[in-house]
Amino acid sequence: MCLRKDVFIMETIFPREEKPEWLFEKIVENKSACERLEELFYEKIDEAADLEDALDNRDAVCFTKALLNAYLNRDLSAFLMAICHNSTFDLLRNAYLIPIRFDDKGKTNPIILTDENGKLRKGVSVPEKKYEKFYESFQKKEQIPGVTEYLAYGFMEEHEYNQKDMSVNAIEISKHLGILLLYQMPEEEKRLTEPQEYALVWENLMELQEMLPRAFMYYGRMEEGNKEVSGDMIGIFLPIRYFENAMERNIQQANGIVLGFREKINAELGKINE
Repeated sequence: MCLRKDVFIMETIFPREEKPEWLFEKIVENKSACERLEELFYEKIDEAADLEDALDNRDAVCFTKALLNAYLNRDLSAFLMAICHNSTFDLLRNAYLIPIRFDDKGKTNPIILTDENGKLRKGVSVPEKKYEKFYESFQKKEQIPGVTEYLAYGFMEEHEYNQKDMSVNAIEISKHLGILLLYQMPEEEKRLTEPQEYALVWENLMELQEMLPRAFMYYGRMEEGNKEVSGDMIGIFLPIRYFENAMERNIQQANGIVLGFREKINAELGKINE
């Protein structure tokens, strides 16, 4: 059998992450993280199969191409998208094992709906009761340097093949209206290495999921007016659907986790700058 290069040989679907081994080691060492990942994987396989059955949309050729591409290109994500509509890092993000990058791949996420005074931005419309829930929290918020609070819209993503041409479609999932807490991270001339910094972020995310399951964590640099805002930030997104009954307490818990993380960053930077 001769495999046509134009059909089977291609670059990996997504750019390979730089040196992910340390992250994978962290996940493997955490039993709860492993269980979340396995549970999501099987859940997504079942969802994908049920959807294809309901739409009578199974495509054996698409599946076979994905399988052979994955083998020839050593690209696990190519096969995972065929069987569960998630890339490798989709699964990690959607199992709350890695943070979501702010505005990843040029797509605004989260979408901030209010200004610094808690008022809805021009042209924004949201359910009145949801806005009242946010504004009640906003008025009671503790004034903490480097911390801001907004009403926002946030989501996660999955990726799947277009069965006609094998192109990749991004699908928004877990779409929520919620309260977004933004925390400015320390800026110093001498910085932690990226693995050091990200290891602390990962530990912070695990603590967040233990205390506030289903809270989103964003990390990186935001964009404003197509320009990157200076300085790394952490965003904690609390979907109103899950957290509205004890929002004030949940915000206090989120503040405690991230401010504790910020102190750890400062302590590590202090060692470097001594």
